[in-house]
Amino acid sequence: MSAIHLLPLGGARAELAAALAGGLAAAFGTAVEERRWEVDLESFFDAERGQYNSTSILVHLKRHYAPAARADVRVLALLPFDLFIPILTYVFGEAEVGGSVAVVSYCRLAPERYGLPADDALLAERLLKEAVHELGHVASLIHCAEQSCVMHASSYVEDIDLKGPAFCSVCAAELEHRS
Repeated sequence: MSAIHLLPLGGARAELAAALAGGLAAAFGTAVEERRWEVDLESFFDAERGQYNSTSILVHLKRHYAPAARADVRVLALLPFDLFIPILTYVFGEAEVGGSVAVVSYCRLAPERYGLPADDALLAERLLKEAVHELGHVASLIHCAEQSCVMHASSYVEDIDLKGPAFCSVCAAELEHRS
């Protein structure tokens, strides 16, 4: 990927978006452009669940934003809202594997959600790991068995804290091969 378009949506915190842009640029060695895009997110809200359908958001991004971007651009939407896919209670993010779009939320990454004091540094660290993970999927990487690899699956926030912020040597080589 030669560029990443970061789309803060739904009132996503500007300072988190800025920190994420810098972290993604370092992780992927590419330009990250924060872009503004207007979209009515309420059409993706499931009132019964009280969450937003991340798959529907991805489809919308793919249909309405990605075609206007260059073919080598990958798109990451950043949301403050709780996300789900129909078969799971919640997700931290979702990506089109081998595609061009991903979405990540920091709703369940905030320490205060778990009764702990607010910690913006920890929140930014967790968010970067999840964003790198989802963009790894966009680059066709799958989940990795190596616990320290950023591509290791995360079902719980504690899983995110245990894994590292970078790709293991195998995933890094695969990413390089696919670039």
